Amino acid sequence: MNQKLDITDQDLKQETQTKPKRKLSGQYIAFLIHSFFGLKITLILTLVLASGTLAVIAQEIDWLLMPEMRVTPMETRLNEGILLDKLQAAYPENGLSNFQPNANFPYTAASAMFNDSNGGFRNAWINPYTGEVLGDTQLLTVGNFLNFLHTTLFLPVVGRSVVNAFGIFTIISLVAGLIAAPNFWRYFFRTPRMNNMRAFLGDFHKIVGVWSIWFLVIIGVSGTWWFYQVPLVLYADAPKLHEPYDRKPLLDYAELDKFGSQAPTALRSDQIVDIVKKEYPNFEITRMVPPEHNADPYEIGGSQGEWLIRGGGNRIWINPYDGTIINQSMADSFTFMQRFDLAMHPLHYGTWAKSGATDLIVKFIWFVFGALMTALCVTGLIIYYKRTKRASRIVSNRSPGIKRLIKGWRIVRPWGGPMGVFKYLNILMLVGVGFGTSVVLTLAVQGVSNAGFEYTQKPLGPWEVKVNAFAGFLEKDLPPIREGGRTNFSVKIPKDSLSEIKFIYARVGKPRTLRAPGTLIHGPLGAKHVHYQLPKKIRDNAELWVTAITWSGDVYQANWPLMPDGKETIDVR
Repeated sequence: MNQKLDITDQDLKQETQTKPKRKLSGQYIAFLIHSFFGLKITLILTLVLASGTLAVIAQEIDWLLMPEMRVTPMETRLNEGILLDKLQAAYPENGLSNFQPNANFPYTAASAMFNDSNGGFRNAWINPYTGEVLGDTQLLTVGNFLNFLHTTLFLPVVGRSVVNAFGIFTIISLVAGLIAAPNFWRYFFRTPRMNNMRAFLGDFHKIVGVWSIWFLVIIGVSGTWWFYQVPLVLYADAPKLHEPYDRKPLLDYAELDKFGSQAPTALRSDQIVDIVKKEYPNFEITRMVPPEHNADPYEIGGSQGEWLIRGGGNRIWINPYDGTIINQSMADSFTFMQRFDLAMHPLHYGTWAKSGATDLIVKFIWFVFGALMTALCVTGLIIYYKRTKRASRIVSNRSPGIKRLIKGWRIVRPWGGPMGVFKYLNILMLVGVGFGTSVVLTLAVQGVSNAGFEYTQKPLGPWEVKVNAFAGFLEKDLPPIREGGRTNFSVKIPKDSLSEIKFIYARVGKPRTLRAPGTLIHGPLGAKHVHYQLPKKIRDNAELWVTAITWSGDVYQANWPLMPDGKETIDVR
């Protein structure tokens, strides 16, 4: 018995020594490239693919888990504006935003987002047929958790860029895989061999790969397109490939001055809806955003039957005081590149069928092929181990203790194996995902009220004002004030002040004139904020100034040290 094993070992050694080196043909190089992207980033790639697969049916998952979302369809739905006003009346201390009637989904309630008293983010739900308020839920549902995980990996700063990079990896891996598999089209008509596991997995990998070509192209192109936008356009100042979209117009300040010292009365939301539907009878409202400051128009988003445009793509802006349509951005006027840009999201997530049974069928197809892509990643790793198993037989003839040591070393060593040195990159990123997940779970409950720098409560005329500075939602534990960077100021002011304050501004440094008081603070009640571009040079004694101008022309100001001093400005991270 021992003699037979010795012969086998010798044969394996001799085969290894005499085996000729493989030439670097184009096919072999393509195989190496395909293997590199499939093996070196296996763990993080599997996470991206699996979360993306589940994100396709995120809305359906939430619908099953949350009774507040479920309604029984009736013949008629209430006016979208009536629903929003009813919902706002049920939450008088919280300003609602991003109202979605969900008319495409007859079994789903309408919803709007708000910030609760603790600073957390929540969704309020209302029955679109009866007007009954159904309650509210955390914004970070299971479905939204999967969506956020897939788009950012919960990694601060770099998360979205990392995920988008996988679009490029998908295209490269697809092309390399097709080159590495000669006559790949034959696998369209082949069934996997069942004689052993390695042969089965190898055939399964190729068969699934060729049948998924169309899907891989969609995912790869959309991911690559987004990678060009983030990070290349956003951080590297690369030129935009599509024309800019129309920006929301503001009301003319001179027009607001006509109202004098009394704040004007805004139209009801149902009146706004009636104006839109009178002008555009076929307009299907998908989103309503009430004004966030006194010069802000009412924004209505929707569809007129367009395909491959997220949410319809149409936007109409209305003067909230007299109902005049200020401007509109309609899909029929978009350029080819704008339509291409807007088509990426519904194609990537399989939401282009919009509603009904067709929507579920398309999502099911996307879910299945997403699961198959995840399987490609996993089976590729298994195939690698199967191929290298024969070369490791010599280890099995040694003592069990030595065998365990060698196997353990092969796992932890920084080279060799399917991932090599990249195994630590995968692990490091997964640790970052775990840390980011804890941040997001805390954020869902607490919001940003206890993040970054806290500017303690101070008088602002007859009212009190308090400010928080934070770098970003996922970056809320990072320093919020960085020279040349962008930051966010969350401003808390009492509800009764909003009827008297015309505008309120934030500025680093005391305003030299009321013609340039700073950046306009906006947002719904309970979520007033401003996104602020910090100066490239910040003095040690720099101050944050908040300026409020009332309808009667009174000016009130408050200021704090911009950087923490332990008294007026506190680092609460």
